[in-house]
Amino acid sequence: MFVEELGDGARLIMNRIPAGTFQMGSPEQERGRIANEGPVHEVRVAEFLIGQTPITQAQWRVVAGWQERPGECWGRELNPEPAKFQGEEARLLSGEMNTNERPVERVSWLDATEFCSRLSQRTKRNYTLPSEEQWEYACRAGTSTAYYFGPIICSDLANFKGEKIANEDSLDSSDPQPLEREQTTPVGMFPANAWGLHDMHGNVLEWCLDAVRSSYEDGPYDGSALVDSQALKEQQRITRGGSWSMPPKFCRSAFRSPFRSPSKTNVTEGPFDDVGFRVVCLPKSVSGKKSNPQELDRGFDATVLWVDDNHDNNRSERSELEKLGIKVLQAGSTEEALAVLLDQPIDAIISDMLRHGRPRAGLELLQEIKARGRSIPVVFYVGVKRPELEAEAMELGAAAVINQRDQLYVAVKSILSRR
Repeated sequence: MFVEELGDGARLIMNRIPAGTFQMGSPEQERGRIANEGPVHEVRVAEFLIGQTPITQAQWRVVAGWQERPGECWGRELNPEPAKFQGEEARLLSGEMNTNERPVERVSWLDATEFCSRLSQRTKRNYTLPSEEQWEYACRAGTSTAYYFGPIICSDLANFKGEKIANEDSLDSSDPQPLEREQTTPVGMFPANAWGLHDMHGNVLEWCLDAVRSSYEDGPYDGSALVDSQALKEQQRITRGGSWSMPPKFCRSAFRSPFRSPSKTNVTEGPFDDVGFRVVCLPKSVSGKKSNPQELDRGFDATVLWVDDNHDNNRSERSELEKLGIKVLQAGSTEEALAVLLDQPIDAIISDMLRHGRPRAGLELLQEIKARGRSIPVVFYVGVKRPELEAEAMELGAAAVINQRDQLYVAVKSILSRR
């Protein structure tokens, strides 16, 4: 267990999940199964830390209220009070004085990733949303049944929509007193799984990093997320775990729910009052080697390609990136850069906009990368910002256009943290 102090009395408790392999997905005979949960396949997962509970309203409020410090760069504003179930909307339970310990909801995928980015920048650790594979591995905690409790689930074990009339699709026909609570409940209220994680079934759906796919046919099988960095930010993302508003078959360990992530910070309508998230913290390397929680993300195991026609430029910036454990390669032209991309994997590209007297050289590189179907984040590091080129770069899918050194480091670390 590792505790991150967030301030104002809020603490983030992270549980260590050991490296291992598991069978991901649901067998065809599992009641309530959906086709996108197959085929069952083996996945190898490296060690990581994951939140003991979903992010609470209190934790969210603190991080959303953080003010930037030197070297930090927030990507978007966060509404400190997005949740529906607070104030008059919440029916407080016995012994509950407020809703601080209920999971935050009505947060978009972009909001959740911004929360992770702020945590990473402030703590110098590698916080991110879990991949689907990490989430299901952590949820199952060594089990292979529909729930980590066993083949069925009862209302005294989780917060879901209890079904009062059993039918052939019902999974709670053995529930002696099915309940429909119609709201969130405080995190940690129900029993944990074998790895000490609460609320993996029900309460709120949880955002994962992954883009939507119809099956597991094409992998990945190494614990990583299926992410297309060139896809629209509004694309559908996967949520896991079911919620207070869903029947038990949608709360199973293998259940996958595609959700479109609105860019609004405060979602005021729709089914989003049952969508929240929990966070993962990754070590320097995802190889599964033992590492001290206090040393998590003191560096990155990554390769960045720096494109500039003068290799003497930006030496100090490259040196600082290398101190973070980032391997920095260099190219002097679009052609050289494309040759490097063919030769080895690159995690991110840093490029000037102007090269060899051509003010659009950087944009041409970005277009060439997209034309080749490559999904590599491109950051433009420029001496002087030109609004018209900056706007075009962002329309083409650039990760950022930056002209300050501190912002460059923040942007690169944020990109690598979300791999």
